[in-house]
Amino acid sequence: MANVIVTGHGGYATAVRRSLSMLTGQTEGMAFVDFNEEDDLDSLTAALKDAAVSFGEEADLLFCCDLTGGSPFRQSAILCAEHPGWVTVAGANNSAYAEMVFQLELTAAELAAKAVETTRSTVTRFPPEG
Repeated sequence: MANVIVTGHGGYATAVRRSLSMLTGQTEGMAFVDFNEEDDLDSLTAALKDAAVSFGEEADLLFCCDLTGGSPFRQSAILCAEHPGWVTVAGANNSAYAEMVFQLELTAAELAAKAVETTRSTVTRFPPEG
């Protein structure tokens, strides 16, 4: 069973939590860590570690970050490098987050693959090209 830590710049994680609460009515099995202007890398890392510990030492974790290459992504990736089985993804959309809530029985790796697949398949354009 996976647990999810959502992290990003500004109020990103808080906004995802609020959206999920509205869309699905639940956020159990998930933690939300914002990286605000007043935070530094040490405080971000500490908050991510605290969130991870809240799920227990043997937790299977998926970190979902707002964008690739930013501080939340880099710090999450560092933690994943230290803990085999933990996974980081970036750029998931609300469709992917809503699906995650109901699929936490998957492993972190399976949930990561599903998040990427769902995000890719639900991005759309209106009006359609052509």
